[in-house]
Amino acid sequence: MRKSLGYEILMTALVLVVIAGIAGALLGLVNHFTAVDEEELLARKATAVYDGDLMKYVSEEGFEVPMDKAEGEILGVYVPKNGDKDVFVLVARGTGAYKGTLDLLVNITGGKVVKIAKYEANETPGLGSKALEDAYFKQYYDKPITEDFRGFALVKGNAVSPAEVSAVSGASKSSTAVTNAVNAAVKWYQLRVLRRVQ
Repeated sequence: MRKSLGYEILMTALVLVVIAGIAGALLGLVNHFTAVDEEELLARKATAVYDGDLMKYVSEEGFEVPMDKAEGEILGVYVPKNGDKDVFVLVARGTGAYKGTLDLLVNITGGKVVKIAKYEANETPGLGSKALEDAYFKQYYDKPITEDFRGFALVKGNAVSPAEVSAVSGASKSSTAVTNAVNAAVKWYQLRVLRRVQ
């Protein structure tokens, strides 16, 4: 005896619902045991710019300061767990990259940028990616950040003044985004640390 078409459709739908439920439960279980939270991910990546344990920067004012986000913004600020009050690791986003934005880790220690590393970026290998190498980042290092420092200026060709950085030839968009991210970190430091904006 042949079953009705309605019965077959109902049974097929029921089997699919059971399969989807089991698959969803298994995926949820796998995610529970393999998920890495944002703080843990940062801690892993931050070793590129700071040797030590970091914690999220917390103050009564918070980490945000009034900034024009058109060129760059700060996504997070972290400080050493050991209480060193002169070290800040910032997750800074710069706009203008070939693929829109890129995120950097910027370590400001003692009023100077001392280390930069890629946090998240998808620039063109061989071209834009050259602006994400330490050889390029070194142009930003060890320049004093004072209240009147206007940030880094990107130039084509050789940098002449301490505030100038040379763009990577063929990767001006990536170079621009890096400079925007670093300048966002510098501005945050000026406003939150040097001027103590409330």
